[in-house]
Amino acid sequence: MINARFFRRVGLILFFGLCIAMLSKVAPVSADQNDPKLNVSSVSIVLNETYRLRVYNLTEDQTVTYRSSNPAIAAVSGTGRVTGVQCGNAVITATVRDGRSVIATLRCEVLIGPAAVSIKLTKTSIVLQVGRSKLLRTVIYPLNTVEEAKFYSTEAEVAKVSSAGRVRAASEGVTEVYALLLNGTYDICEVTVLNEENYQKYRQGASLEDLLNQDEEEPEPGESDETEPEPTATPTPAAAETESKDAPTTGGSDLVSE
Repeated sequence: MINARFFRRVGLILFFGLCIAMLSKVAPVSADQNDPKLNVSSVSIVLNETYRLRVYNLTEDQTVTYRSSNPAIAAVSGTGRVTGVQCGNAVITATVRDGRSVIATLRCEVLIGPAAVSIKLTKTSIVLQVGRSKLLRTVIYPLNTVEEAKFYSTEAEVAKVSSAGRVRAASEGVTEVYALLLNGTYDICEVTVLNEENYQKYRQGASLEDLLNQDEEEPEPGESDETEPEPTATPTPAAAETESKDAPTTGGSDLVSE
């Protein structure tokens, strides 16, 4: 009898212990979630350009100081603005303090490199189906530049482009995607977006121009594309009455020209 009660109690203890362990795994709380963090752990900066470092998860009582391992290459301000001074590598250290106590020491590796001189897209035009996407690739000189192209779509409702150059087709139409450099140099890719039916026709050899123009309204039989000329003067009732008296008629209602 004693042995049975003992084993039941041991069983209940093990059961509740297992439940507590399982519950603790359902919603684990990470000790690092609220710790101070830098927005990036590494960054490439064009010579003479600036990048802003930021520290997240700071409390009101915490402060941050920044230091560069090599200010002759990468200088950093008290607010975390890093400026490329010379080409090379450096490490920016952000020290987080709460009063006199150091809470965290954060580091960011910085590469300073030359600016780009020219850019060329590998595609001058592409055709996409609505809902599809394609990554545009660029060739940038010099090859050792750290600069990246900025992308822009002239008709975002037709196709949007990400910061990495991925074009996403949204609706039928045509847009131009620009790839730009800091010096103002750019290249353009024309993007045509078709619906699924027309895209399949295009893949089978249909003319792109015909597919784009097929939805244009055709004139009804007897209609002319020419616009009716504007009257040179506004007719008055007296003038209309005079013209009706002078105009010869036959037994019908049609006017007869001289």
